[in-house]
Amino acid sequence: MERTPLTGRWRLIILSPEEEDEIAAQLAGPRWYQAILDILSVEGPPRLVPPTDWRHEWVRDTLRRLEGGVPILQRERDLAPEWLERGPNDVPLPPPAEYPLRPRPRAAEYVRRFCEMTCGRTVPPPAHAIPGPPYSLVIVDKPDACNAFSYGFGPDGGGGVVVYSGFLDQVLSKTTPSEQMNPSLSEETSWWKYLFGGFSISPPDPPHPVPTAEQTSELAILLSHELAHLILSHHLETLSSGTIMVPAMMSMVADVVRTLLFPFTMLFGPFVNDAVAQLGKAGSGELTKIGEYCTSTSQEIEADVVSARLAFLSTLIFIDLTVLLSTDFSLMPGSTRVKP
Repeated sequence: MERTPLTGRWRLIILSPEEEDEIAAQLAGPRWYQAILDILSVEGPPRLVPPTDWRHEWVRDTLRRLEGGVPILQRERDLAPEWLERGPNDVPLPPPAEYPLRPRPRAAEYVRRFCEMTCGRTVPPPAHAIPGPPYSLVIVDKPDACNAFSYGFGPDGGGGVVVYSGFLDQVLSKTTPSEQMNPSLSEETSWWKYLFGGFSISPPDPPHPVPTAEQTSELAILLSHELAHLILSHHLETLSSGTIMVPAMMSMVADVVRTLLFPFTMLFGPFVNDAVAQLGKAGSGELTKIGEYCTSTSQEIEADVVSARLAFLSTLIFIDLTVLLSTDFSLMPGSTRVKP
C-alpha cells in the first residue's frame, strides 16, 4: 500500500521492484513504439504522422515544454514563500501539495528507514529523479478520432503519449482559414510571380496552419492530462489491480463458493457443477469489468486534478491562463485507457 503523489489516494501496487524494472526494460527505447504499434494494429495497420511533419513537431515541442514543469512539482514547498508574496494582480497559484511528487521508494528503503527510526536517527530522502521524461510520442493519422492516451512506465522513453490527428484538427479548426495559412509562403510566391511570372517554377510546399498561442495552450491542457497519468505511474496500478489482483481474488472467491456448494451439486452430477463453474466465470468477468471501470474512473479524476496543477505551474512557462480557466476538464476528450 502506498499513497499516490500529489493527491494522497491510497493504492495497492503488488509488483516487486524487480518486476517493475523488467516492465521498464521491456518498454525502454524503441520497444515502446513496438508495443504501441501492436496495440494500434488490432484495428488494422495504423497510419502514423512522421516526425518530420509540422504537427509532430508542434506536439513534441509542447510536450517537452510541459515536461519542464515536472521538476516544479518536486520542489513546491521550496517555492511556497514566493507564492505567498504574490500580489493581487499576479497569476494565482495552488498551494504546495501535502504529498509532494517523490520517487516511488523501494522495499529496501522502507526496511532501512524503519531500522534507522528504531535507532533514533533521521533518514534523508533518497536522492534520485523521477523516471520518465523525456517521454515518447506517437501521432496517429486518424481524422475521425478525437482522442489521446498514455501508456508505459520507466525511463529511456518507456512511457509516452499517443495523440490522434482528429484532436489536432479540432483545435486548429477554431480559427479562420486566412489566419491559419503561413503568410511567409504566400508572400514569397507573390514575389516569384511578380519577377518571373512567365517562367514555370517548381511549386512551393503547401502552406500549413500556424498554431496560435491559444491553440497551443489547448493542446497543452490535453497533454498535461496524459502526462499526469505517466507521472503518477497509473500503468503499474492498472497492471496490479486490473490484470493481477482482481482476477486472482475473483478466482479464489469462485473456488471457495464451488467448494461450499459441492455437497449439494454432487447430488445432481458433474453437469450442474460445471454449470456453477461457468456461472462463476461469467460473474468473475463482470466483476473484473466493474473493478477496471472503478479504477479507471479514479485514475481519470486524479489525472484531471494533477493536470490542472501541472497546467497552473506551467503558466510560469507558456500556458495561457485564460484558456485554462475556460476549459471544462470533464468535457474535454477523455484519454482512452489501454489495458497493459
